Amino acid sequence: MTFLFALMIACGGSEPAPASAPATPPKASATATAEPSAPNPALLEALKTADAADGTADQVATMCAGCALSMSGEAEHSISVDGYTLQLCSAMCKTHFAKDVAGNLQKLIN
Repeated sequence: MTFLFALMIACGGSEPAPASAPATPPKASATATAEPSAPNPALLEALKTADAADGTADQVATMCAGCALSMSGEAEHSISVDGYTLQLCSAMCKTHFAKDVAGNLQKLIN
């Protein structure tokens, strides 16, 4: 019992973890949601462009918007933006695209 008490004290006791560092990392979901700060007509145009790239206007873009719609996306690497689902080709592309959704969408129409 004394050993457990000493171990608790050495490891920080029962103090809660600091607010800036969660005790356990959040689980990654299969579908992330990324929202631009405010929907605007140019971004909606880019979403429609991405949606139409696969030949079907169904609010699901199956071509990778991160690769300028030149590669097929996969459902496991998708994000949702203003009611549209964008399927990206890889986890790396998804991470990059999600860092600046509005800026990356803007590149599709420029």
